[in-house]
Amino acid sequence: MFDSDDDMRILAKTDWFGTRDSKFQSDLMTCAIQRTFDSGETLYHHGDRANGIHAVLAGALQITAPADDGQEFVLHQDGSGFWIGDLALFAEAKRLVSVVATQKTRTLYFPGSRVERLVQKNPEYIRDFYALTHENMKTALRIMANLAVTGSEKRLVLRLLHLDEGALSSDGWIVVSQEELAEMVAVSQPTLHRHLHHLADLGLVELGYGRLRLIDRRKLISNCQS
Repeated sequence: MFDSDDDMRILAKTDWFGTRDSKFQSDLMTCAIQRTFDSGETLYHHGDRANGIHAVLAGALQITAPADDGQEFVLHQDGSGFWIGDLALFAEAKRLVSVVATQKTRTLYFPGSRVERLVQKNPEYIRDFYALTHENMKTALRIMANLAVTGSEKRLVLRLLHLDEGALSSDGWIVVSQEELAEMVAVSQPTLHRHLHHLADLGLVELGYGRLRLIDRRKLISNCQS
């Protein structure tokens, strides 16, 4: 059973879990198992049978999906407070994406069998879980809309702002390779490299090895709107 006050505060700040009523929150936490994943470890693969839901307490997850040619592409990366796994679980279907830890990551894992018993006992909770699916669909639509934006540097800025919201690192660093970021923005690596250094020259981002952080969100937003 989950009983960490600090971790509960993390989850209570999130858009979905934080807006559920206290009874649902308490009942759901009785289903939780704490899990730890090393960097590069897979939580589940595309095509796996759904077996539960994960909530990220610390660290970061990367989400990938195969294109029609079978090549795997990075769709998104998120961190503390991110929930994933609900869609396939409630559809009783196979996973649509693969989820991998990009750094040491702690999650709460809610086994499907426990979630099923919880909903059987409290049928009204299905609306709460549907609200989680709605929240994740909102994220997916935001990614799709931003990818449709004309101008590759603007798409990059929008993705950086989105990644930064995920609080991927407590010190502000977003842990992501340029190869992964190029896939997220749908540009070539040379183009991405050029845009990143342009933003760094403007003092808007700081670049590191396999990571970066935003220096001035307000000016980055203005850069998008210009």
